[in-house]
Amino acid sequence: MGKILEKARLILRNVYIALGATAMPMLVHAGYGQRQPDLSSYTIPVEGRVFSEETGEPVAGISVRYGEWPYVNTDSDGRFLLYVHEEDSYTVWFSDIDGFKNGGYFSYKDITIPRDEIAEPLAVSLSRESQVAVIRGTVRSKETGEPLSGIRVSVVYPSDSGNESGYTPYGSYFEVSTDSDGQFSIQVPERDAYSVYFTDYNERLFQWKEMRVSPDEIKDALKVDLEQKPDVNTENTGE
Repeated sequence: MGKILEKARLILRNVYIALGATAMPMLVHAGYGQRQPDLSSYTIPVEGRVFSEETGEPVAGISVRYGEWPYVNTDSDGRFLLYVHEEDSYTVWFSDIDGFKNGGYFSYKDITIPRDEIAEPLAVSLSRESQVAVIRGTVRSKETGEPLSGIRVSVVYPSDSGNESGYTPYGSYFEVSTDSDGQFSIQVPERDAYSVYFTDYNERLFQWKEMRVSPDEIKDALKVDLEQKPDVNTENTGE
């Protein structure tokens, strides 16, 4: 029976890899010249479900990570499965990566599991954030004053739980793009401060910009001016 279960686990692991769950981490390692992880050492399954602490309902779109990788997202039934290598204990991170799309924003959580308990499916409950704020504003060209559409607006904020930098591992962030009038509105949990990044990912004509804002500062709409890149100025003026 033990051999059958072990064979079944290896088959599931091969399917897991074939579906591309580990493809992105492999590409990241290769792109940055890092040594690629040895897939053959990732044989310990970690599985379970994530639930809402308030309603008991399963939660989709939760990122489940063990260190830098591997990582997966919970499915529509709140389930997850990932494989890790042999350790004495495992610290697994749970963070909401899709904002408010899954019925609210859920707080970050990490749990540490001893090796002898890892075989049991995990039941993880996450609490929903109750206090919500809205960051809104308009992005314009500093040179012409014209509104800029398609600018990516990313909001990152500190967390009470997370790594030494004060942010939850791999980001607690939200993203939207400006509309045809250069306007944006993004719903975020209430925090003491926010970092807002503005990036021209599509046309790449404008320099990126960062703003640090407080809850008082976001009560009014933000007015954001982006500068054109130097080579764009030269090209447009014919110099």
